[in-house]
Order: sequence, then structure tokens, then C-alpha cells
Amino acid sequence: MKAETILAPRRFNHYVLDEADARLTRAGEPVPLAPKPFAVLCALARIPGRLLTKHELLDLVWGHRVVTNASLKSAISELRAALDDDPKQPRYIATVSRRGYRFIATSEGLPPQTAPATESADTAGRTQSSLAALTALCRADATLAELIRTVAATL
Repeated sequence: MKAETILAPRRFNHYVLDEADARLTRAGEPVPLAPKPFAVLCALARIPGRLLTKHELLDLVWGHRVVTNASLKSAISELRAALDDDPKQPRYIATVSRRGYRFIATSEGLPPQTAPATESADTAGRTQSSLAALTALCRADATLAELIRTVAATL
């Protein structure tokens, strides 16, 4: 199953995951996270409660590049450190032994942010939609995502 759709920002516990803006925050403060662990978190959060096999995660995050399970394990470890999640008593990411991982946090979507008054609702919607599509295409490339955010801010 391909889980390519970008979700609206999701809140779980004190965290907000904003995939379209490539940002994870805790109580409003940015949580530094490298691009691959961020992409793994996004893939898991898109379908909470569902097991994503190691193969599915490697395919979703690394695409057709040849990488080992160690890359995924490293990304999961970075994620757990950033989320202060204990693998023995997980609150966010559960390991399914020898199979994969599951996002177990209860999450809720946040209402969309309102556009500035100078923009029409139609223009704002198209801008957000375009930004989301571009970010989805290059979610693994943080530099390109930053460039997209800069360009989008000038629109």
C-alpha cells in the first residue's frame, strides 16, 4: 500500500507534525529532526495503528535506493530520541518484532490555518495545494523543501 498523501498537521500529545511545512514541534518549539527520520515519522503517522513493514518503510522513504535495514533502524532510533519515546514502553512508535513498526499515538488533525487577509481564499487554497504537492514530490530532500518554502512565502 502506498501512503503518499500529505496529511493536514496532526497533533499527538504535545507534538504537532506538519508534513507540508516539514516541521515537528513540541509545545510550539521546533524539534530538530533529520530528513529521513522525519520522512519515516510522516509515513507512520499517515496511517496510525497500521503495521508498516520494514520493506514498505524502506520503499516509502528511500525509494529505489539500495539501503539496509540498519538505515531504517537508525532513523527509528533518532525518532525515538527526538520524541523521548522508550522502545520498551512506547507511546508513539511500537516495534513489531522482525516485521516493522506502527504509529500508536492518538493523533488528531488540526484545522487548516487561515490565509492572510490580502489573499483571496481561492489563491490561498491553490498556493497551499501547490506547496503540498511540491513538498510531497521532494519530501526526502530538505534543501529543496526549504527552497520551496522560501518561494511559497514570497507568493
